[in-house]
Amino acid sequence: MDRNTQAAINAQYDALMFAKSPDAARKAARELVQLVLGDEAANRPLEESLRTVCRRLRPSENPAEQARFEAEFVELAFAPTSARTMAA
Repeated sequence: MDRNTQAAINAQYDALMFAKSPDAARKAARELVQLVLGDEAANRPLEESLRTVCRRLRPSENPAEQARFEAEFVELAFAPTSARTMAA
């Protein structure tokens, strides 16, 4: 992965992490999926694509931990404000 692609992925990941609305979160998630998966993501549901992206960006050898990472990642795209409300 080249430096520009990595910077774009980091920017979209940050946009997803700090989205202030569900629409902004889903937009950032779609753009992140497109950057990481490219054409592979075109015909897949967003949730499935996000799980694949999570496995690539944050892999874990522990299946339970990987499932937790994926669930948290998907939650960022579909319920961004609930995750922050619970943490506050």
